[in-house]
Amino acid sequence: MSKKADDILKQFDLLQGESSEEQKEHSLREQAQERAKDPLHINAGTAFDWEEMEAYKRELARLDREGPGVKK
Repeated sequence: MSKKADDILKQFDLLQGESSEEQKEHSLREQAQERAKDPLHINAGTAFDWEEMEAYKRELARLDREGPGVKK
């Protein structure tokens, strides 16, 4: 790019309120890092994985309530 084109793009960025350095990266890596910050919100897996996860959560809740006794 020519010097004049670079200057025009910088002015446009300033008018928009962000410079090219401040723009967030929208790569898969950046998205994965954002998801890793919130590990309690899992957004992947098959329907079977979700069913197993829900059954596991129910079993943990039962263990908290009743202890490691015989399952009903």
